[in-house]
Amino acid sequence: MTAAVRRQVTAYAAYAAARTPLLTPPAALLVTFVMLSRPQLSALAVGAMVLGLLAVSGPGNGSLFLVPVGLLGAVQTGGPVPALGGVAAVAVAAAVALSGRSTVTPVGVTAPRAYGGPHRWIAVLAALLLVSFFFPAERSASSSIYDITGMLAGLVLLSAVTAFPPSPGGIARVTAVAGSLTGAYVLAVGDHADGRLDGLGLNPNYLGAMLVLPLVAAVGLTRRTHRAGWLVPAAVCGAGIVATQSRGAFLASVAGIAVVLLQGRSLASKAVVLAVMAAAGAVLPGIFGTAEHFVSGPRPSAQLSSNTSAREHAARFAADVAIAHPLRGIGYGMFPAHAAKSPVLGLYIATHDDYLRLAAESGVLTLVVFLALLWLGVRGRPPGDLAVLRAVVVGYAVGLFFANQLANLVVSMPFWLSLGCLLASPPGHHPTASDRREESRKHDRQPDRDQGGRTLRVRPELV
Repeated sequence: MTAAVRRQVTAYAAYAAARTPLLTPPAALLVTFVMLSRPQLSALAVGAMVLGLLAVSGPGNGSLFLVPVGLLGAVQTGGPVPALGGVAAVAVAAAVALSGRSTVTPVGVTAPRAYGGPHRWIAVLAALLLVSFFFPAERSASSSIYDITGMLAGLVLLSAVTAFPPSPGGIARVTAVAGSLTGAYVLAVGDHADGRLDGLGLNPNYLGAMLVLPLVAAVGLTRRTHRAGWLVPAAVCGAGIVATQSRGAFLASVAGIAVVLLQGRSLASKAVVLAVMAAAGAVLPGIFGTAEHFVSGPRPSAQLSSNTSAREHAARFAADVAIAHPLRGIGYGMFPAHAAKSPVLGLYIATHDDYLRLAAESGVLTLVVFLALLWLGVRGRPPGDLAVLRAVVVGYAVGLFFANQLANLVVSMPFWLSLGCLLASPPGHHPTASDRREESRKHDRQPDRDQGGRTLRVRPELV
């Protein structure tokens, strides 16, 4: 296809995209008819429309749709299939945009950020995961495609967002709003297993981990915008976390909120806050136990002790496996089967720690590469809305110590989006869209002056 043909095709696509709002009324009528006549096809029709919006919007703006697509899709299907479809649409849009970037940039697509470092780390991580999956050092059972698909889809999304980053503020707002709406829905109609809230096809621990990200985003937006209205979605997500009785989600929330409150402050302010926290822990030794009891609610102490003991045994066994197979691991997704067959543990249990999971199932080098990606994203002092995303990433990273949530797109979608935005804006390169608009307004307000410093008057008819 010649450059002239590509330009013509792009022009037709831009023309069609500009007239997309004209198609909204008939599309709404079509969806209404389908929902009334064929309820079983309503989710498919809505999903097709959303994927079409993703393709038209391009990989940058289109990726903002992924959080509601993943969460609302989980409401309908109880699984990550809609999220996988959304990631595929964004990946295709990114590939099309990259293939034509030398001639014309598609409508709604920002110029790609050509930072080679993060993409090389992502490629190495994907390669190591594939090697461990297909060529493990020891195979305990037949491989399952489910976890590796979710993990690789997350890396594909991370790569696309790093190349075509959306608005950081947009990611924070979409995460807070969509997450709180989903949290309200689960609180209203969710099930309770042994008194703990679950839903969306997620057990209580995973559901609590999912609600951490919108909670941290909402608190970050409250501080960023000084608007108390953002505390409403934060309260909804907080109530959902308490209802799940997940201790890991509680600790991840505390870590994320601490980053929101501390980042950007002076060293003296941080020292004062930490000193107050240490003093509170020393003066009130039961404060942490009280907080844990508030989160865990009526869960029996024997159950909590048993769960903690099982996790500790699984963690020690995972560390031993990582030391025994440091290069290729035992295969991504294979730890539960390996633990069940082992005479040391003899229990079908996950690591409940994604860092140990990466080390045991894919090798220590895989864990090192993932930690390097995390460090590239959270280092420095990102300004503005990027600081909110940094808190989201830190909160999620703390949650990885308590659950294997990386491969679950319903839980991890905001994390991949936030980390991609941070990787696309390395230290020393942090202008946001709002900053550029404000700078442009300042420039427009300044009168033009000649070399002598005199103000130049421009005739209105020439403006």
